[in-house]
Amino acid sequence: MDLFQNPFFILGVGPRSTRSEIMDAAEAAGLSGDPDAVADAASALASPRKRLNAEVFFLPGMRKDAADRLLAAFKGPVRMMQPCRQMSDCAAVNLTAAALARLTADGASRVAYGISLLSRAFELVKAPELMGLINGDRKVAGLPAVPSVADVEEELDKLRLHCRTVVRGALDKLVSRELVKAAAEAARTETDDGKRPPPVLVRDMMEIYDLESRPFFEKEEKTVKALCAALKAAGTDRRQSWKALAVADDLEKVLANWQSVAAPLLTIGRSTGVTHRPSFLVAREVREVSVGIHNGGGDPAVTKRVTAILAKAFAEVSEVKEAADMDAVALGGLR
Repeated sequence: MDLFQNPFFILGVGPRSTRSEIMDAAEAAGLSGDPDAVADAASALASPRKRLNAEVFFLPGMRKDAADRLLAAFKGPVRMMQPCRQMSDCAAVNLTAAALARLTADGASRVAYGISLLSRAFELVKAPELMGLINGDRKVAGLPAVPSVADVEEELDKLRLHCRTVVRGALDKLVSRELVKAAAEAARTETDDGKRPPPVLVRDMMEIYDLESRPFFEKEEKTVKALCAALKAAGTDRRQSWKALAVADDLEKVLANWQSVAAPLLTIGRSTGVTHRPSFLVAREVREVSVGIHNGGGDPAVTKRVTAILAKAFAEVSEVKEAADMDAVALGGLR
């Protein structure tokens, strides 16, 4: 639920508003707003169970006057993302999500920064503390307390899904090249370049990225296979070394593009200990061609060239990098 579709916002009330204040606000809003939306909002806030959803997706623990000031600042288009401070962690999540959803500035870095801010804010939200804030608001409003922390955890799962949708929407506004850069930057920043596990929203982002990038890798894998076949055919005949080196140049370009798209997944893989399998399989195939040319008596210059391409393209896949380095040593050293 977007912050500006929340029942509290629609009626112009806060989590500490009493039942009578809510009904008065609904009556006034019904005269100027959408009657159906107003009726739905009033119904949601009248039901303790439905109300919990509105509370979790709003600004728990915040006075109405402070909330009104923040909402006025966040409602329109957003050019820059800023950290949300001096408020509850849940409120910071909802405001940051609203800002990221309205981010209008182009550029991977701004989107990546917004994703990082949202991920960090969500990581801080804990159900018991949030339940305490909500029950504090309810006490002021004269309403019954939330009986179980499990109810709050259920709503936090929904908030996570909403944040996931916001992140995907922000990335989808970018052209493909900028989208890849944003995903890679967020992955590097939030894992310390693969040294620590990713926060949950970055992990969610990469699950989506992994799924949606598979058609690209499947297509490029076919191209790599075709180039490897041509390279092997020419590479084992020293009279065609010039042709093999020309194919190697084409392979280098394809693998550079592959590495660029795979970079976010490779970073997450380092942080979780999971290898990006398509990259591993393609790298293995390229290495097998290099070894085959060497064993078949091909020009050593071709073998060294392919080994260098392999080491550069898959430097972030430790198994491949180690194998390429050993090949380089066996061939007399590349560096």
